[in-house]
Amino acid sequence: MISVSLVPYVSNHDLNNVSVDGLAYRDFCLQFKSGHDWATKKAAMMVGDGLKRNNMKNVVFLCVPASTRTKTARRYKRFSSMVCSICGAEDGFSYLWRDSDYKAEHLTNHHYNPEAHTSRLLMDEDKISGKKIVLFDDVCRSGNTMQAAIGEIQKHGGKVAIAITLGRTVHHA
Repeated sequence: MISVSLVPYVSNHDLNNVSVDGLAYRDFCLQFKSGHDWATKKAAMMVGDGLKRNNMKNVVFLCVPASTRTKTARRYKRFSSMVCSICGAEDGFSYLWRDSDYKAEHLTNHHYNPEAHTSRLLMDEDKISGKKIVLFDDVCRSGNTMQAAIGEIQKHGGKVAIAITLGRTVHHA
């Protein structure tokens, strides 16, 4: 499996001594998470252009659901459609969802939210089984969410070929 992060992301705890570029990447990720049009288009171009170099026939593009259904739709519905129109993958936006909403980990005091880990990922197994998957998540802090999604997809017969994150948390000393 190929794993790719497109830009570095600086968390709230590491905002001291961050470069102008670091702040710009952080803003890009936050604007994407908020569903701003410019950030959605830019991210879709980055991902779609990178993927279209490959044969995307019989490949499903999935986004790891956010903490709520509303956030998932705001972040990923248009984005997923745009990526797939650029690269030719099957749009799997509706194939993967959570059984319940929860408070996002970055909104909790200690960055560990047990509630987040009891929210199960559900999927349309018929649409995933036997397919190659490109899996996307907005920001990766520890990799736990991505690994959980990969495990569930594999359990249901899908094969994650590429895991992409828009931002990967970097820590500054």
